[in-house]
Amino acid sequence: MKKSDQHEKNSNYEILLLPAIRKRFICLSLICILLAGAAGIFLSVRTMRQSAETACQSASAQISQRVDESLKLLKSLASLPEFYDPQIPWEEKVEKIDKINEQFGYMFICYVDKEIQVYTLGEEPASLASREHMQKLYSTRNDIVTDSFIAGADGVTLNYTVAVPLMMEQEMTGSLFCSIYFDETIKLMEQAATADGVDAILIGSKGQVMSSTNNLDYGALYMDILGDRTLFNTTTDQLEVSLLAREAGSFTSMKTGSIQYTLYGPIKQTNWDILVTADFFSSFLAILPYILLFCVLLTGSMTVFYLYIVRQTKTQAQATRKLLASFHDIEKKLYNSDDVENIDYETILQMSSKGLRDELTGLSTRTFFLNQAKLLLNCKEDKDIITLCFVDLDDLKILNDTYGHAAGDIALQKIGSILREYEKRYDGFAGRYGGDEFILLLKDIENVGELKEVLMELVKNLQISVSYKEEVKVHCSIGACIWDRQSSLDTLISNADKALYDVKRHSKGRYSLFLNGEHVYE
Repeated sequence: MKKSDQHEKNSNYEILLLPAIRKRFICLSLICILLAGAAGIFLSVRTMRQSAETACQSASAQISQRVDESLKLLKSLASLPEFYDPQIPWEEKVEKIDKINEQFGYMFICYVDKEIQVYTLGEEPASLASREHMQKLYSTRNDIVTDSFIAGADGVTLNYTVAVPLMMEQEMTGSLFCSIYFDETIKLMEQAATADGVDAILIGSKGQVMSSTNNLDYGALYMDILGDRTLFNTTTDQLEVSLLAREAGSFTSMKTGSIQYTLYGPIKQTNWDILVTADFFSSFLAILPYILLFCVLLTGSMTVFYLYIVRQTKTQAQATRKLLASFHDIEKKLYNSDDVENIDYETILQMSSKGLRDELTGLSTRTFFLNQAKLLLNCKEDKDIITLCFVDLDDLKILNDTYGHAAGDIALQKIGSILREYEKRYDGFAGRYGGDEFILLLKDIENVGELKEVLMELVKNLQISVSYKEEVKVHCSIGACIWDRQSSLDTLISNADKALYDVKRHSKGRYSLFLNGEHVYE
């Protein structure tokens, strides 16, 4: 096989592999985006419901409170003799009521006599006998809160009347009433329904619209308004029965493609109902920027991760190409040889291990060592003491600068030979970590005492002589750490590196053992 053909084959391998990785990353990103969208929909539905519940509770409480305040005020006035005693002139009663109007902020509180005549200073008495709610008040002698109705000189002003009887010795002597204006109830509902896409509607005892925040026609029947909507968990008939029965509840509807959630319930001390509708699309729009931000961050993170995986894949492919090239060289050597008996099998083994062994020292490469070390640490059944050692050739730069790089290479080769011996003796691994640093994993050691003896012996054996033009003495420093069977390989390497740095900082040509968070020197 030609090298160009081999390179083309591996290139084809990358071409086939990378699109598969890219396809999976795209699928994963789309799944995450869909999950983010689903989470956004879920949060929007929850927000829609919470907005409706909050607004409904708030509007109901505020309107009910306003009615309750009016009833309490009128009842407290009705308990005073100056109002229920018919012997007191109506002018005095009206004058006091006008002052109370100013104090409590009502448009008016009015006095009505036994003949259902309403009195105002400076004006002639007017009869309210034709008013249905006044007839009911005088016949039942019970407090009354009316639906909204048109009143006033302009013939368009809407109000809600709260009225109480004036009683003296079991006899009704008249009544007091106050009016809550349309604009006031609208303001209360708008204060409650502040969230986007939330509207409130106040309907009367006959299901008619009395007030709304979305400008519905006054007096229109609410059930007619629902005619252009699709109801999911109820019908208009069922809803009408619930409202007439003064029950609280909720329903979901769809209008012009948008889902809406409506919560309803009665207003205390009245025959009114409050309905608050929240729109899903508005809730979703409110949360959409956060969903988009998450998707952008997710896409960015996935892109960075994808580029990292691609880089690692290319690195592995390159290593594979080197390994295949080694096999190709072996094939050439075997098939081109006329004398099989004289084949240098040692050379063939060295060629086949390129990428796994450092060419200068014969030790494992850093990548191969780390892979083997991870496999060893993952083996839970191995109960031996496992020690990782960093070995550093002291003053390599001085050696190279003084005698040349050839002298440095000889020193590195001798160190490699010594470490290979310890690798075999203690059933471990040895590798060249980079430059003048080596890494050694020892296994077949019974206790810390034996380990210290091994490290002391290793320090002594690494005091070597380099013969290059003249005899040069060199030595090594060692940092070691015992694996606690919990820490990762990175932590183990970091602790051994700290031990090496510590011995370098104090002196050279010795070892330091990182043990239980402390350094032990020799």
